[in-house]
Order: sequence, then structure tokens, then C-alpha cells
Amino acid sequence: MIRKNPVTFQLAALVLLIIVLGACASQGGPVIRVQGDLTKIEKVAILPYENMTAIHGDGATIRSPITGRVFVTGPVANRADQFLTDQVVSRVRQDTSFRTVSARNASRVLNEFADGRGRDWSRKKQMAETGRQIGADAILVGYVYRFRERVGSNLAANSPASVAFDLYIIDCQQETVVWSAFYNYTQQALSDNLGGMGNFFRRGGRWVTAEELATLAMEDMFADLPRN
Repeated sequence: MIRKNPVTFQLAALVLLIIVLGACASQGGPVIRVQGDLTKIEKVAILPYENMTAIHGDGATIRSPITGRVFVTGPVANRADQFLTDQVVSRVRQDTSFRTVSARNASRVLNEFADGRGRDWSRKKQMAETGRQIGADAILVGYVYRFRERVGSNLAANSPASVAFDLYIIDCQQETVVWSAFYNYTQQALSDNLGGMGNFFRRGGRWVTAEELATLAMEDMFADLPRN
């Protein structure tokens, strides 16, 4: 008869738990790609988030104007675009080494290019030229495709929070995307998605709001950007 060693069993269980939690940590987080040298960027202009549902309607299959990634639009809560813009402004100023330049005239300049001599340019080129005109090394721009609030309480949700948005850093000299992140997530009960255990407990083990989902995603997005 083979006797089980309790110490060996406990050690194996601990190793398994570490592996599971490591896998869980990657569930439900933003997808981030670094595609260029961010250390050369000093001054950035932050453009307001664009509400793609307001432009294309609910339930539309559309592509990101910058990369072509496919999203399906959904309900976007009132002022969600402003909330995301404020998040980006705050995190750039507090969590990165970038200096912000006034983007007060950026939207006007961008529209002039879109309606004038740059009407045949890609949106990325229009933004890069806008950045050069206002003295920025890079443009930060994002789009929100879905920002659906939780229906119910933090203990019992009839409908969970669900968000989809992206963010890009465009190098104005190279006219290329040097960094991108996107987040497309609907909160699930732990019983429905054990792979999301890490993020479930990170959110306090409760049903969160769309703003809380977005705030945690932004925290992850900015974690590895150049800092002071």
C-alpha cells in the first residue's frame, strides 16, 4: 500500500495554486503592445475620447480608425467619453514622464486637415500632422465602443458592467503607432469564469461599475510607460 506524504501533497497543491493564480492574473486585463521607442517622447497632446456608438449606432461592427481592429458597438453611458479622457489626462500627468501641451486647438486643426488638404490622408497621418502643428512629439487618442453600467448592486447584479475602449500613442515625426492598448471586457461571476479569479478578487470580490472596470484597466495600461 502506498502512503501519501502530506507534506508532498501540500507542496504540490501550493505549486498548483501559484500556477492557477498566475494564469488568472492575465484574465480580464487590457492587451498592450509597445511598437516603438517611447523614451524619445517628451511632449504629448491628449485628444478627447470619441464615442463610436454615437457616430455609428448601437450594435454596429466597426474598425478602429487607427489600427483596423474590429469592435461591436454597444451602449455608452452618458459622459463616459469625458470620464475616459479625464483618466488619461490624470494618469499622464501623475504616472509618466511626459509633459502635456495644450490640446485646446487640436480638434480644430484636426478637422481642418480632415476637411481640407488632408482629406485623403489616413486618420493616423492627420493626427501626426496635427501634433506637429501644436508642438507635440506624440498624440494620445482613444475611442470608446461600449460603456454599459452595472444594473443592480455590488452584491447582486442583474446585468454586469461591460466596457470596450482603446488608446494609442502616435509618434508625430514617424507618423506611426508606438504604443497601443485595448480593453474589451464584461464582468463575469467567479463561478462562470475561474480563469478570472485574480481580477475578481482584485475588484474586491464584488460586482463593480463600468467606471471601476475602466479605472483598473487604465492603471494596467499606464503601468509600464516611462516614468519620472
